[in-house]
Amino acid sequence: MLPTAALPTLPYTPPVGATTGPATTAPGATGPSPAPKCTGGPTTAQVVGVVEGTAGIPDRQLKVIDGPFCSGKWQFATIEIVAKDSEDKYEPLFVVTTGEPAALQLVEAGTDVCSQRVRAEAPAGIRVRACGA
Repeated sequence: MLPTAALPTLPYTPPVGATTGPATTAPGATGPSPAPKCTGGPTTAQVVGVVEGTAGIPDRQLKVIDGPFCSGKWQFATIEIVAKDSEDKYEPLFVVTTGEPAALQLVEAGTDVCSQRVRAEAPAGIRVRACGA
């Protein structure tokens, strides 16, 4: 048993600089919202078109399975290889583009698209989708 002199008396005030528990965020505080679905393009065909023929992307038929999502002149989509039969399973690929729908420029494509350029230049909503924050 500890001597009673070692126990703090109430109300207890922690020493300056001490923490009393885990840091918390203010109620209702949230980070940036993910980019919403595009309303003015690009089309799914335009997204697939900009990725086809890219080094590292399989030379197979591709389809967009989620998106595209837009923020400013940036876009994000999830694509996959079209399965030839029900046995085929492929990992989804992510695509980040920029520019007007008719003249998309590929920024990143693959399983990890959170590159330095995306982190530094993409709008917050695209970063949320590409990087998780």
